[in-house]
Amino acid sequence: MACLSNEDERAAAHARLFCPAQVRAVLRWLGRLGVPWCHRTDVAGQVWLNAWESWPRFDPKRGRPERWLNAITVHVASHYHQRMQHRREELVDSIDVTDPAPDAAATMESDSIRTGTIDALNELDPKLRVVLVAHDLNGVSMAQIAEDEGLSLSVIYKRRAKALGALRDIIGFRENVEDFARRVGPQ
Repeated sequence: MACLSNEDERAAAHARLFCPAQVRAVLRWLGRLGVPWCHRTDVAGQVWLNAWESWPRFDPKRGRPERWLNAITVHVASHYHQRMQHRREELVDSIDVTDPAPDAAATMESDSIRTGTIDALNELDPKLRVVLVAHDLNGVSMAQIAEDEGLSLSVIYKRRAKALGALRDIIGFRENVEDFARRVGPQ
């Protein structure tokens, strides 16, 4: 009978160890060693990491590779239990995390307000609308608007004040109509 070289023995041991059957065996061993199911895969990962890191020191002449892996599993499970004795987990009430983004109802309301404001703006006299849109929406200075329109600054301020008042009146009238329609109901 031919004797296998040390490298051949290591290759055979590697093939026997690093296979799906051994993964299941490690999980079974951890279960028998008292590692809870919820932590078993994490602890098994530590077993495989330790096995991989210590593989260069594995000597197939000292014993079967499964026994070597079992010894690593026992060692890792022991450390797991030592750490669990010092760990203190406290259950807390669930934390309600609110999403900073507006919900669907707020988005619809915002869109409705925006649409209603644009509609109300379109009902304004064009001379008043120009000042309001240029200054309040586009950020153009009142002096620039006065220069572009060829009017005095005081006239532009008066038009803006008039436009704001008219816009408030239009929006207020629409809100009153909607309130009345809600109270009366569909007919």
